[in-house]
Amino acid sequence: MSQAMRMSAVLVAVAAAAVLGSGVASATPTPLESKHDSTVTDDGWQLDLNATELVANPMHNLAQSPFSREGEFTAKVAGTIAGKGTEAVQAAIVEQYLIVGCQIDVSSGATVGLTASVGPNVGVSIGPTGPSANLGASASVGPSVQTTIKPGTITEIPLGKKTFQKDRASITAKRVHIKVDGCWGPVSIRSGARMSVSTATADDTLNVFSARTWL
Repeated sequence: MSQAMRMSAVLVAVAAAAVLGSGVASATPTPLESKHDSTVTDDGWQLDLNATELVANPMHNLAQSPFSREGEFTAKVAGTIAGKGTEAVQAAIVEQYLIVGCQIDVSSGATVGLTASVGPNVGVSIGPTGPSANLGASASVGPSVQTTIKPGTITEIPLGKKTFQKDRASITAKRVHIKVDGCWGPVSIRSGARMSVSTATADDTLNVFSARTWL
């Protein structure tokens, strides 16, 4: 076998391994730093929002697909209202949600094979659809992966909403199952929490976000 053929075989093997292994994530829980924010409203209420017990746990996806990710997420959020405001609180809620980011959306369909060609045509080839962008352009993504490229997506998934009945409200979500299908490339997640308070004279909102981590 010539040196060029041996090099081609090595490159094809490496590319195939990268494609087939891209859906495998470690199963090591990742603790994330707690987050806090506070403010004093115009009418004198002290608002505090805390996100604690944040843990992301990537899992090997059951489909064993390079286009699927799976994991668990745990978080607790709590909001408090304190002080002596000049106006009564008319409504207050605390919300918890998860933000999931997918690098490339291949939900329209993709096929994966072990065959590939090594040469100047290997890589990403995109044909423009118009002056705006390459949205929905036909492409070949790496050796033996045929799909339609779409822009990456960011999705907000609600985990809970709690209306204040007293001066404190909380939501605890433990080991929430996360499943992402139809995504090629990295999948990142971060948790978010929101606290909204309304009086006759003011509306206030607090938001906190965890650090980004990966499935």
